[in-house]
Amino acid sequence: MQFIDGKAQGSTTASAKLRNLITATGEYSIEAWVAPGNVTQDGPARIVTYSGGSMNRNFMLGQTLYNYDTFNRSNQTDQGGEPQLSTADADEDLQATLQHVVVTYDPANGRSIYVNGAFTDDPDAVPGGLLNDWDDTFAFAVASEVDNDNRWAGTVRLLAVHNRALTSDQILQNFDIGVGEKYFLLFNVSDHIGITDAYIVFEVSQFDSYSYLFDEPFFAILDSQATPGSIPISGVRIGINGREAAVGQAFAALDTDITDAAYAVEGFQRLSDLGTVIPLEKGPALDEFFLTFEVLAGETNVVVEADPSPLPPPPDLPRSPELGIRDFAEINATMSLVIDIPSSNNEVATTYQLVHQAMPVTPNIAGFISSQQMGITQLAIKYCSVLVDDPGLRTAYFPGFPFGTSQVTAFNDRDLLLDPLIDNMVGNGIGTQPDLVALRAEVNSLVDGLIACGGSCESDRTERVVKAACASVLGSAAMLVQ
Repeated sequence: MQFIDGKAQGSTTASAKLRNLITATGEYSIEAWVAPGNVTQDGPARIVTYSGGSMNRNFMLGQTLYNYDTFNRSNQTDQGGEPQLSTADADEDLQATLQHVVVTYDPANGRSIYVNGAFTDDPDAVPGGLLNDWDDTFAFAVASEVDNDNRWAGTVRLLAVHNRALTSDQILQNFDIGVGEKYFLLFNVSDHIGITDAYIVFEVSQFDSYSYLFDEPFFAILDSQATPGSIPISGVRIGINGREAAVGQAFAALDTDITDAAYAVEGFQRLSDLGTVIPLEKGPALDEFFLTFEVLAGETNVVVEADPSPLPPPPDLPRSPELGIRDFAEINATMSLVIDIPSSNNEVATTYQLVHQAMPVTPNIAGFISSQQMGITQLAIKYCSVLVDDPGLRTAYFPGFPFGTSQVTAFNDRDLLLDPLIDNMVGNGIGTQPDLVALRAEVNSLVDGLIACGGSCESDRTERVVKAACASVLGSAAMLVQ
């Protein structure tokens, strides 16, 4: 099934068997062959969910950019299955291509994620628990939340829910088998080699919505008593609907001999361990295939490769901006560096997990929108709050600034505030940087507005003003633009 802006959903009555069968064993696996439509989906976008809405679920497998996310409701989590387990950002396990993804859960080990047969090495911080609280009034849905939010775009080739936690060996076995129906396509070469019922055989399957996979060709004779003798074979090409395929000719370089000795080992002779992808044209019911050979037994076909078509003139595209912006991971790393707070700090890491989906995902400055600035601002505020709330850190970052005094006197010498912010977050003497005079004026104006609170100022007003000034510089274009 290919999803663009839709979903598939079962009734609550039909979906209840999932709850009944899985709670009986206390464990389960979600297994899917999927091809995500892109790596910009977030929310997380729901690949498959068993839920009652965006905040209540029994389980869910979703996508956030390059990550797979999984939620599971147990007596160790909230009713939405949080905290979630996600693959690591740096690993980029999720790609916009056909992938085998499996999520397993059992009460001893909790959740595990496998991609293309391999464990992703992402430990579950939530201990395994009981599934007794699962709700049998929820519905099972694919490619969308049941309330139609957080839609997912992509193709689902296979989806299975097991009421057992598959072992790593079983997962690898299923990945190695692949997905979809597979056929042995037999191409008869008897007339060319003088042996009855002789074939070149390919294992063929439909790879995705647009192509076929031709895999590991071999030579075979249906007569078990016959032997091939010595047959040279080279330059094999695959044709579709009356002409050779324009791409995917991985076997054109094949050059080998079929011999009695090699054939006798298994009763057939493998010609190549390679596979190749051939574009789908009319579909499996109508597409017809043939093979051509440069050399087959005593027959030769001289192939002269056509000259490649000349390149078209380059398109007259608008000039790309000379400037770009940092993406979500680069923003976090940059803030951590200039403010000298590790990104692993618990408060910072928690905020980053909440807001990183709202921050830029590409360096294209033309795609920057106001909502992304809100995510950047929230992260900047958290970094500055962690800095200012720690007496040791703030003293080292703002030496000489009179923390603990009222806002009336604390900001008499603004250089004690502005100089560290500019030196650490903006820099001096850089060829392309903000106008420092204008920057100082902006921050001074902000401080003037915040300290004018009359007689109703909070006792920590000074610290609050410093946090605001810090966040205004940290979350600015000086950090974002590159």
